[in-house]
Amino acid sequence: MEGKATLILKDIMQKLSMINAEEVKEEVENVEVSAEEVAPEVEVKEEVALSEDEVTEEVTELSNESTEEKLAEEDEAEKEAEEEEEEVEEEEEELEDDKYVSKSEFDSKIAELKDMIESMKGERGKDKESYEQEKAELSAQVEKLSAEPAVEPIAHNPDEKQSKNEGFKFGQNRPLSTLDRVMSKIN
Repeated sequence: MEGKATLILKDIMQKLSMINAEEVKEEVENVEVSAEEVAPEVEVKEEVALSEDEVTEEVTELSNESTEEKLAEEDEAEKEAEEEEEEVEEEEEELEDDKYVSKSEFDSKIAELKDMIESMKGERGKDKESYEQEKAELSAQVEKLSAEPAVEPIAHNPDEKQSKNEGFKFGQNRPLSTLDRVMSKIN
């Protein structure tokens, strides 16, 4: 079972790889240039006197220049893409290195935790002292209140009878049911 931290790191790595992939795609799209931008506009020369050899030489020279420019730009784009991939790999390696804690970092965190525990114990001791003081005050109040009588005693007089309160009667005008007839005979 993977820990929560591992899941979070994997999520971050996926997001970074998606972002880097999008950046590379954008840069490749920017580097791709249409043929119109790379090749200079070829001027059509109307010379009738040129021989076929001269025409083919001029066309090959123009095409060689444009292909060389294209190849140079493609090489530059490939180099940039490779550099970016290397940077991404280096960042991933750094993140992998960050997965593990060095001994000095571990020791410093342990020391901080021990200090926090000690401070909590000190606060707890203070709280315990104040709790004991409150407990002593409350016990003194209980003793003081128990010394006084709580209420005057009540004297019972069995001769005195209270009037019987019949209460309200509901549903007097309803028709009598079988249960009502039986109960009226019992009473």
